[in-house]
Amino acid sequence: MSILSDFYSGELYPCEKLNTHNPDFKPIGDKISDERDGWLKKRLSEKDFARFEDKLQAYYYEAHDYWQEKGFMYGFRLAVMMMIEILY
Repeated sequence: MSILSDFYSGELYPCEKLNTHNPDFKPIGDKISDERDGWLKKRLSEKDFARFEDKLQAYYYEAHDYWQEKGFMYGFRLAVMMMIEILY
């Protein structure tokens, strides 16, 4: 099938190709939060925990930027493939 046919018939699901809002990710995030706020916070000094939080926030931003870039690139490629199919 062609991309346009898949799109028309509802067989094209771009969000399945790059999905960071999948419900399977929530339990993982909950585990990270539980460990961070429970176990780790009890064992680190206030200063060390604040430093850890700053580092963790930087990593979250880095991961977010990565997914934003991948999503943009995928969407752009998909649009180009559709345009190529329309033109030829």
